[in-house]
Amino acid sequence: MILKNINKRFKDYSSNTFITQKQLLKILEHSDFREDLIKLFDIKEDESKVLQIGNSKYLIESLLELDSLCDKIDIPIKMKNVYLEKLLEDEKAIFSILGVENKYIYNIIKSDKLKVETAYSAKQDLLDYYNFSKFANYCRDLEYEDLIKSIRDYLKEKNKDNNDEINLRLLYEKEDKKFYLRAITSTNGYKDFGINFSVFVILVALGKYVEDTKNNIHIDRYVVNDSKIYVSFSLSNSRVINDKLNLNFNLILENDEIKRDAVRLNGVFKVTYKENNRLSEIFIKPKGMKKEKSEYPVDLLQYRHTGNPQKVYESIQELPKLIDFFIEQVSDDAKKISEIKNVKDIRTHLANKVKHSRKLEFQKYKERIFRKLMEITADNTFNLFEVFRQVEELFENEDVISRDYWREKLYESLIEKK
Repeated sequence: MILKNINKRFKDYSSNTFITQKQLLKILEHSDFREDLIKLFDIKEDESKVLQIGNSKYLIESLLELDSLCDKIDIPIKMKNVYLEKLLEDEKAIFSILGVENKYIYNIIKSDKLKVETAYSAKQDLLDYYNFSKFANYCRDLEYEDLIKSIRDYLKEKNKDNNDEINLRLLYEKEDKKFYLRAITSTNGYKDFGINFSVFVILVALGKYVEDTKNNIHIDRYVVNDSKIYVSFSLSNSRVINDKLNLNFNLILENDEIKRDAVRLNGVFKVTYKENNRLSEIFIKPKGMKKEKSEYPVDLLQYRHTGNPQKVYESIQELPKLIDFFIEQVSDDAKKISEIKNVKDIRTHLANKVKHSRKLEFQKYKERIFRKLMEITADNTFNLFEVFRQVEELFENEDVISRDYWREKLYESLIEKK
């Protein structure tokens, strides 16, 4: 990341953490889609209608803080004007970009040539255009400076007549007064439905959902930086499964401005198990919702970085129906938890899934989780929940990816038995 994560967790909320639509519009100040979204969602700029989403005030403050620290710029450029200057450690490099016509950049560097350091996967993406990334790293690691120079000269020669057009996504970090190359995107139909865009859309949609259903919603955690966001919205209404189980739904928003994937909405479920006046809670995460005609799980809702705001608006109108459908589906599945006969089999099955997992971000937790699962004896479902709850505490605070991966494995073992 270029800017540090802002990571917030909340156990509760109060009404003074709600926001108005007028306050929400501040995050669209520099958006090309501001007027379209105002019109589509019928926002009255001169009114102060309140969106009753708890802790949304803090999320908006965090987004505005990040926006104050940097500026994001997309520039179209031809490949022949992009040159490798130097390979750095940690998948970074320095590239020169010639013929820059962007006024914002020119006013800062007073030149049409920009030297820029890469971030995220930008270096790999550029070198992979010529299938050179791995070989370039090999030369760098062995300090083959002559070969690296040869690579630079070769790319410059090969590029001299290359009129392929790409978009370079840049970020200017104001404190260090430094440009970073964040990503390479397509010039064909790509739309910058970035972090602020996605937050605006979901908050307006959930504000309407609260009005219609009287189901209180609050943000219980979010992690956001200059390129991606993860927000968990907790719905207050609890679904009673039986005399031992209750289910609560959290809607998860994920958007990564660097990746070419879609903006995604999915769900995490809090399962509360009651036994002899004791309560234990765990979180489980289905890989997605199973549509009626398909057993393959899909995102609850998604929209890609193509098309237009109208299509996004049409998609988000389906959200209330999809939330209710998803809760109903998982509620039926959750009954299987009460039917667990042999808790040892569940624990062993899950431990094996952890042991053989290949997800890169999860690797540093594997040994600790496996040991935790195997060392604690659980002779009933309540104690099994307590073991799983303790595993949740092993994850680093900001590591939402690994934590949700664990929750997926937990769902598979408890409910899908696969």
